[in-house]
Amino acid sequence: MANSDIPGYVEYLSLNHRYYVVIALKKELEDSIFDCHFFDDNGDIKEGFEGFWFNEIVFVIVEKYLFDFLNDECGVWIDMYEEEQIFPEKLQQALEITTRQILAVEKDAEKIPDSDVFLENARKIKALIEKAIKLNTTVGFCF
Repeated sequence: MANSDIPGYVEYLSLNHRYYVVIALKKELEDSIFDCHFFDDNGDIKEGFEGFWFNEIVFVIVEKYLFDFLNDECGVWIDMYEEEQIFPEKLQQALEITTRQILAVEKDAEKIPDSDVFLENARKIKALIEKAIKLNTTVGFCF
């Protein structure tokens, strides 16, 4: 039996790779998001930015319940090993989608494997989107 035949089996590319979701706290720092220059040599997010990172295990979970919906409905391409931004004009829509997906997973949490992992990370993304709306800045996905 091949590993891919095992129900729930996922083969990961790299569990050491970091997937960042980040915003600039000042508009003039926003260009650093576009080229993913918001973290230092240790991978820590620099002053002037706010965000967090996760690994591929979390990516796979959040992709299924959030990123795929953002891609389809906002016309973005949040994908593994890519860089993408959600610009201010799409942030309200992204917030509505994120809120909807959080509520949907909360409603069926007992039926959804790893719902706690999804909810923790989706709430962090939602908070960044809300802050980006207030600051009129972009949300960067540097994967």
